[in-house]
Amino acid sequence: MKDRRLWVVFILLGAWVGIVAGQQPGDRSALRSLPRITDLPSSYHPIGKLADRGEFYATGTPLHRIDDGDAHHGLPATAAWATKPKDKKAQTQGAIYGVEDGRITSAGYVIRQADLVAGKSFHGLTLRELEFPSAHYLTIDLIKGATEGSNQYLWLWHFLPQPDRVRPMLRAGELQSVTSLPRTFAVLRNDAYANDFYPRMGRHHRDFSTPANRLPGGKGDDSLWYGEAAGKLIFIEYIFSQQEFAAGASWSYVPLNSVPIPPIDNVHILHYNPARPEAPGTFTTHMYFIPEATYLAWEKEPPGL
Repeated sequence: MKDRRLWVVFILLGAWVGIVAGQQPGDRSALRSLPRITDLPSSYHPIGKLADRGEFYATGTPLHRIDDGDAHHGLPATAAWATKPKDKKAQTQGAIYGVEDGRITSAGYVIRQADLVAGKSFHGLTLRELEFPSAHYLTIDLIKGATEGSNQYLWLWHFLPQPDRVRPMLRAGELQSVTSLPRTFAVLRNDAYANDFYPRMGRHHRDFSTPANRLPGGKGDDSLWYGEAAGKLIFIEYIFSQQEFAAGASWSYVPLNSVPIPPIDNVHILHYNPARPEAPGTFTTHMYFIPEATYLAWEKEPPGL
């Protein structure tokens, strides 16, 4: 009888351990729901490991994303981009994919350090070549080359959350109300634009108690921005110092999932000249949930979304 009770205890204990283990945030069952590498066009092939972020696939040459030049900086660049929409081939130029067990766990682009130091901008970086889910976080890693001139940066959006940072996310097309933002977030005021609405972008919200730029050692939601139009969140944003890229800094974890977001459709990495000659320039990284053609057509706020 005693042995029987002992076996019951062992069975119950084993069941409890199994339940707890199944509830752990590090559960990788979400991996099975991600697109397979075989879903990509046949032109994609293995390129090996990058920045200790695992194995990657890419297609074509060059590997790096071709820049959009340095003739325009800041908001005027978006006006120029609106006149030159990119086709699908141009949108996917330079796209790379991280793979684990045959599934695509991350998507990103390689950008040359020299192009960032030179203040060149990039737009139309698609994250929707396949039906990818929402990205939980961004990493930006310096990849050192054989010479300083061959250094590159890996910008990578991760579809699996880190084990201790699992959050629910939204499906494509589900836009959050601006009221979902924490109360610490406020509108960036700008008297130059009606209702603080930036043409071809949207209205900007952030927590002004944190720095405007995301520092390499930033924690939590430090320096996080959101974009809004017609009461809906349409992008998530971080700003990075040009000086940090010149110095070879990396960002090991930039969260995107504090407020549930839908999949990112496209990305702008837009250079801004410094306000003063002695100050460093900056790059705004707008990660939009809506198509580029939609917001680049906005001269004023749309009536609804």
